[in-house]
Amino acid sequence: MISTGKNLSTFITSLNSEADIDATLLDVLVDNARTVLEEERPWMVLRRVNSSLSLAGGIQNHASVSMATITDFSRFYSDTPIRLYDDNNRVEYFTQVPFDRRLEYKDVSNTFCYDAYENKLYFNGNVAFTGTLYISYMSTTENGIDLTLEARVWPQFPPRFLPVLGFYAIGIFKGAIDYDSINRQMLPENRATFNALRESMIKWDDELQQSEMAHNDPTEYLGGGHHRDGAINRY
Repeated sequence: MISTGKNLSTFITSLNSEADIDATLLDVLVDNARTVLEEERPWMVLRRVNSSLSLAGGIQNHASVSMATITDFSRFYSDTPIRLYDDNNRVEYFTQVPFDRRLEYKDVSNTFCYDAYENKLYFNGNVAFTGTLYISYMSTTENGIDLTLEARVWPQFPPRFLPVLGFYAIGIFKGAIDYDSINRQMLPENRATFNALRESMIKWDDELQQSEMAHNDPTEYLGGGHHRDGAINRY
C-alpha cells in the first residue's frame, strides 16, 4: 500500500513504464487530480467546523470578519453554515445571502454575505449577542501534494485511495501529452482502474454519510418510550 508522496511518485513512474515525467509537470497533473476529486462532492472527511473567530453583538449592518486565518477553506457547507455561540447554550443561526444584494439585506438579522475576493464575512441586521462563530465548511488540501515527501500525503483519505491520483495523472499524461499507439491500448485499462477506485471512494463516503444520518430521524424514540429532545411527535 502506498501512502507517502515519494511512494506516489514511484507508482506513477512505474505506470509510465519506468520513464520519468518532468517534476513540475507531474506536480501539476497530481494536483489537478486532487482538486477535481476533492471538489466533486461534499466528502465527509473534508467537512470542517472552525471556531477561531468571534462576532460582537449589537447592530452590525455589514460588520466584516476576515476569514484569512482559515487557510483550507473551499466553500460553505449546510443550510445555515454559520452559528453564533455564547458559551451559555445560546445559539443563533445565520443563512448566506448574495453578496451583490448586501444593501437589500443590511437590516435582515441572522443573514450574512461572503466576499469571496476579499475572503470576508459581512453580517447583517442586529446580532443578538457577542460570541464565537462556528463556521461549517468544506476544506481543501493546503499546498497540494508533495511528491518528494517521505511521509503520508492526502491524510484526509485512507491510503488505499491514494493510487487514484496516480491513475488520474498518468491518464492525462498518456492521453494528452505522450500519446502513441501503445498508450492508446493502455488507456482503457488505466481509465477503468481509475473509475473503479473512484467508485470505491464514493461508496465509502456514502456509507459514512448514511452512518451519520442513521439516528437523525425527528420521530425517533429513545429508551423509555419517549422522543429525543427536539423531536417532532407526528403521531
